[in-house]
This record gives sequence, C-alpha cells and structure tokens, in this order.
Amino acid sequence: MREYTREQMAMIKLASIEEMSQRQRKAVLSLTDKPQEIFLHPARFAEALDKIGDSLYEKIRDTEESFDEERFLRYTESINAAVLFREDKEFPKRLCLEEDAPILLFYRGDLALLSEECFAIVGTRAPTRYGRDVTDSFARALADAGFTIVSGLARGVDAIAHRAALEKGKHTIAVIGCGVDRVYPAENKDLYERITQNGLLLSEYFFGVEPRAFHFPERNRLISALSEGVLVTEAGSKSGTMITVNYALDQGKDIFAVPGNIFSDQSKGTNEMLHNPQCMIATDPQDILDYYKKEGVKEQGEARQLTTEEVLVYAALQDEDKHFEELLNITGLSMGELMATLTKLEVLGVIKKLPGNHYGI
Repeated sequence: MREYTREQMAMIKLASIEEMSQRQRKAVLSLTDKPQEIFLHPARFAEALDKIGDSLYEKIRDTEESFDEERFLRYTESINAAVLFREDKEFPKRLCLEEDAPILLFYRGDLALLSEECFAIVGTRAPTRYGRDVTDSFARALADAGFTIVSGLARGVDAIAHRAALEKGKHTIAVIGCGVDRVYPAENKDLYERITQNGLLLSEYFFGVEPRAFHFPERNRLISALSEGVLVTEAGSKSGTMITVNYALDQGKDIFAVPGNIFSDQSKGTNEMLHNPQCMIATDPQDILDYYKKEGVKEQGEARQLTTEEVLVYAALQDEDKHFEELLNITGLSMGELMATLTKLEVLGVIKKLPGNHYGI
C-alpha cells in the first residue's frame, strides 16, 4: 500500500469534492504552499474560498469532517489503484509542461508505460467499416513499431485502437472521463479489464465519479499531451475528436489524418483537417513510421488461394457488413457450408464476426 504525506492527502481530499472544477482546485491550491492548512484551518481562507466558488468554504469544512482516510486507503489497495502527484518521478514530463496540467492522477495498471513513446489514435464513436479497418490497421502497425497506443476508451475508434494494440501483445493507455473504478461505456467492460491487466488506466477524477459531458473535453487534453503525435482515422466535422485536435495544435504535437470518402459525414472532419498546413496526411501506417524514422514490422504468412465458397462470401461482404441470413440468400450456400466457410475465413483473418450475428471484412 502506498503511503501519502499529509499534503498529498489534502490534495486527494480536494479532488474528492466533485462539485469543484479543475480550475477551482488549482485556485484553492494557490492560496497556500501547504494544502493541509486549507482543511485544518478552513476559516482562515473562508473569504478567499467563497470567491473561488459558491459555498466552497462549507464544502472544504464538510469534506474534512467526512473524508475517511483509512477507508480510502483500503479501497485503493483493494482495486490495485494509486495516486500520482506532480512531484513524483513517474509523473509524465509532457504533462508538467502544460499550463492546465492536472494536480494529480488516479491510475490502475502499469505506470511504467508513461515513460514509453506514446502515440494517440482518436476518432468517431460510430465509425464506418472503412474507419474500423483503418483504425485497426494503423493501431497494429504503430504498436508493432514500438509506440504505446493512447486513446480514451470510448466506443468506436478508441476501443478499436486499444484492442488492436492488445491483440498484438503490445501496450495501451486509456485516459478516461470518470473514476478509474468506473466502466464507461458498459460495452467496453472486457476491454477495461484487459487494460487494467496489460496496460494503464488514467483519470484526474476521484473514485466513483461518473462520466459527465464536460469531463471528456478535459480528458482530451491529456490524451494529446501524453503523446508524441495524434492520428485521427475517421471523424465528423463536429466530432468531439476535433477538441483533441485543437489541444494537439496548441501543444505543438504532430498531427496526422487519414483521408476518407468525400461523401461520408464521418470523414468530413478528417478531410477538413487536411486543409490545415499543420496536419499531415497518412494513407499508410508507414507514412507515420517514416516521419519518426521507425521501421515497420512486416507480417509473415503463407499465401493461400480462397476456395469458391470463400470467394462467394468475401464478395458478398465487399460493400457492407451482412447478417448470416443475408449471406445465406446471397451466396446460395447451405447453412452448414456457410457456417464452415465463415469459420475458415475468421481463422484466416479475412473476415470478422460482429455483434448480432453479422459479419464484415
């Protein structure tokens, strides 16, 4: 169990006051060099506290009375979590350079990943098949080349990028907009568990804090700040992904975008990015690897010609994902033939089984 100084515990208490913004917490810490004093003698700071936020003096006083340090420590240990402070040697130097750097970070997983070369992959929560394939391809290649993939554990592009890195046996970091003991969205529970075991979960929000709309723009600045560069694989023009891009621009990060279908709303954001001279086009993972002077890892495998049945199924999936029943009608195969063919193609990595008994390339 990690032990915390009295000053560090005061900062943890401050983080536990959910009604406070990150800006307000920093304003409170600016009142004294010893955060513990704010909780031990809140009356001394009452006037200044209430100027920072309504009823903040009362919230500080109530927190000092109600916060159970022993319970906090037991719970932290029970979920194998801990708190990282700016003075800790493991705290990312990239975050320290930011004006709005977090005062602390809660984490679960392998803290050593913060010292590795990180690269962010972000995008829409509702990717097209093109967006899914592009994200998977780039994430696997970048992870293979030595980058630790950073994203936000949201559905869509984020989840695909995390999974691709893990499936390659590589590392990934998820920066989330809720407490590190909360799974959001619920559909990513298995992915969340895998990252706690083989990656790193980071959050500036206290345990138990549920996701709120304004949390996600705040966490986006951390995703870009932790990373050497940011890749957007697919995103609409009004996507929250553009918030991450704007943070990355302000932070002077390398920014890459994959061009998409000009008729697709899901690619409008990425296509618009390409008009910005600060954004670079990436049509192949090697474009990014060449920029960083990294060697790609070539996939080794024996070529195999598809059977007639496999060609029928593959051709049927060229335009869009299809349900099993649709494939039966299109291919004319029997149920047994189709099931066997789908299984073979899955094993070969040619197709993927999707939720709801759908299949796609």
